[in-house]
Amino acid sequence: MLVVAATPSTTQLAERRCVPTRAQVRWRLLVWIALGVLVLAMSSLAPYLGSSAELVRLRNASLLASAGISGFDWRPDTMPADFFREDGPTDEVFAEATRQLDLAALPTDWDRVLAISAHLLSNPRLVGTPIQSDLRETYQRILRDGTGYCGDFTRVFMALGLASGMQVRAWSFSFDGFGGHGHIWPEVWNRQLGQWQLVDIFNNSYFAVEDGAPLSALAVREALKRSSATLRLLPLVSGARPGYEIEAKAWDYYRRGLPEWYLSWGNNVFSYDRALLVRTLGLLSRSLEQLGAMAQGVYPPIHVLGDADNAPQVASLVRLRRHLLVVAVVFAVALLTLTAGLVGWLLSTKRGLRTGAP
Repeated sequence: MLVVAATPSTTQLAERRCVPTRAQVRWRLLVWIALGVLVLAMSSLAPYLGSSAELVRLRNASLLASAGISGFDWRPDTMPADFFREDGPTDEVFAEATRQLDLAALPTDWDRVLAISAHLLSNPRLVGTPIQSDLRETYQRILRDGTGYCGDFTRVFMALGLASGMQVRAWSFSFDGFGGHGHIWPEVWNRQLGQWQLVDIFNNSYFAVEDGAPLSALAVREALKRSSATLRLLPLVSGARPGYEIEAKAWDYYRRGLPEWYLSWGNNVFSYDRALLVRTLGLLSRSLEQLGAMAQGVYPPIHVLGDADNAPQVASLVRLRRHLLVVAVVFAVALLTLTAGLVGWLLSTKRGLRTGAP
C-alpha cells in the first residue's frame, strides 16, 4: 500500500508563519527593552531641553574641565598646552578689516582695542537680539543692523584681535548656576604693559582704578568682591551707545555674577568656524552646531573659577556632568543593543519564512 505524506496547504503554512518563533520573541523583547532604556535615558534630560538657558547648562557641564582658584594667571608665553590656541589661518574678511582699520600702525595694543571697539560700536543703535551665525555673518550684521548679544560681539572682537596679532581669551559669568543667563567678555594681552586687560565690548566699558589703566579680569573680580572704592567703570568709546544708561544698574549686574565666573579654555574662533560638523550642523540649529563642535573636538572646555562662595553651584554642575556621562554610556549601550536586536529579529524572521518553522 502506497502511503503519500501529507503536505501542508498554503493556508496552513501562512498560519504557521504568523506564529513567531522563540528566537523572534527573544529578539523582539530585546528590542523593546533597548527602546525603553533609550527613552528613560533621554527623559532624564528632559528638564534641560525646554529652554536655551538650560541647554547652556548642559553644554557647560559637558565642557567642564576643572574648578579652582589657581591656573588662570598665565601669560601667552606660558599658555597651557591644552588651551585651544588659534593656530590656523586668519579668515580673509578679518585680515582685510585689520588692514582697513590700519591696526598695525597703532603704537599700543590698547590703541588697537579702542580702534576695534569703535569699529564694532559704530552703529548707534543696539537691537539686542542674538545672531547665531558664523563669524562673517555675525560681523556684518553687527555693523549693518546693530544686532547681536554679548557672545556675538565677543567672538567678532576676538577674531579682529587675533587678526591684528594680539592674544585674546574670553571670560563668562552666569546668574543661574552656570546656565544661560549671564555674560561673556573678552580679555586682551597688552604686550607693552605685560598684563591682561578686560574689555566689556558689548556694554562699551572697561574697568580701571586711579591711574586709569585698564584692569585684568582677575583684578576686576577681586576689586568687585571687596567693594573697592577706587574701582571705576569707563567707556571704551566716548559717544557710542552705552551698555547701561544708569551706572548703578551696571554695578549690580557685575556683582550678581561674581560667584559664577569661568574661562573658556581656547580662542580658536577661526578653526571652530571652519570645522566640517560646525558648518554642516550650523545650517540646522545652533545647538546641533555646538554638539558637532564637541564631537569634532574644536569646542574649548571651560575652567570654573571655584572658591567657597560658589561651592554649591560648582558641585551641582559636577553632578550634572556625571549624570551626562552615565546617560552617554547607557545611551551607547542601549543603542548597540537595539541595533543587535533589530538585526537578530530580521534574520530570525527571514529564517522562519524560509523554513515555515514555528
